[in-house]
Amino acid sequence: MRWFHLEEPESPLLERLGQEFGFHELEIEDCRHQRHTAKIEEYENHIFVIGNTLHFVPETLGVWFGELAMFVGHDFLITVHVGPTRSVTERVVRVKAITKLQRPDRALYELLDSMGDRYLPVLDQIGERIDQLEDEIHQNPSPKALEEIFAVRRGLTEFRRIVGSMREMVNSLMRQRAPYYRADMAAYWRDLYDHIIRALTTIENHRELLASVLEIYLTSMANRTNEVMKVLTVWATIALPLVVLTGYFGMNFPHLPMIESPYGHLVITLAMIALTVGLLFFFRKRRIF
Repeated sequence: MRWFHLEEPESPLLERLGQEFGFHELEIEDCRHQRHTAKIEEYENHIFVIGNTLHFVPETLGVWFGELAMFVGHDFLITVHVGPTRSVTERVVRVKAITKLQRPDRALYELLDSMGDRYLPVLDQIGERIDQLEDEIHQNPSPKALEEIFAVRRGLTEFRRIVGSMREMVNSLMRQRAPYYRADMAAYWRDLYDHIIRALTTIENHRELLASVLEIYLTSMANRTNEVMKVLTVWATIALPLVVLTGYFGMNFPHLPMIESPYGHLVITLAMIALTVGLLFFFRKRRIF
């Protein structure tokens, strides 16, 4: 088996390989324009496969995806990626060391399996962070937690889109026949398909859990707002009769009750205190606060 790996899609070497092996110009264009989800295309003497490599930043839970283009023929494999990629670096050593893997179909499986193997560990880390977010929101919901919830949700949405396309691509591979791979590959494709399905199921579980965390946050904020409004309502209710009393006796009219009494201000002050204490006792008895 001949295996060529290019880390510069713009290199003229890709065009020379395309002329030698009869690649379509649209395949070359797809290698050089890096915004594709996983797919498979069948040509006369080869198949063209694009897989999505996963890149993860644990500190920020940032998720983004690259592309690995693969030309698979009867006796050759050509891989194209922008810069180095772990999928090729790790698996090329394994393929060279094990003779039975030195076939285009087995090498293709090794590359796709390397991509799929990274999905679940990353999803496990995202799941742990969602659990931490839930605990933080129970203790102290904050705008920062809400921003992180939306960031994780965007990442999971992109994750689902990419893994969904990988599922369709692997499903198409399962229906391919010779000469692109031998009959003994069916079990390997089923195993790879199972990994992809488990990743999709985990993504959906995380999205549901994240939706419940968001609901908990919104409920907590609504409860906090209700508590604030309850306190404001209590104090406004207490202040209302006091405002009425001070307004009434503050009018500039003669002959108001106790206006000329030396004990008038004391009576009014005691009445205001009694009203305040009475209302506080009433609200406390009703368990309003």
